[in-house]
Amino acid sequence: MTWIGPHIAAVLAAGAFATGAVFGAEAGADGDGATAPTALVIDASLARDGRELVDPRIENVDAAVRLPRDAEEARINIRYFDELDYRVYVAGEQATEAAKATGVDSTAVDGLDAALSAAR
Repeated sequence: MTWIGPHIAAVLAAGAFATGAVFGAEAGADGDGATAPTALVIDASLARDGRELVDPRIENVDAAVRLPRDAEEARINIRYFDELDYRVYVAGEQATEAAKATGVDSTAVDGLDAALSAAR
């Protein structure tokens, strides 16, 4: 029975995180003049920097960032951000095609540099 304590703690922590994410996303969308938060969905292959799996410039961007490895992940990420009323920018072939397939109102940008500029 000792396993139930950590399991319950993990479930509560996940619930608190999810609730915070939803309330945080809704805070800017309540019509008080605040702009919608920005999300970048960038093909993982574009987000690499040499041997680094993630370009260090991505860490300093003021946006939610997802780096999907395939088209299905990209569709999930795009629909998720759309549900939370984010401005969605997509970069890369898979992310761009996923946005078209979902019908989500997003903006396609040309590559990582353009995605980072869009988030500024």
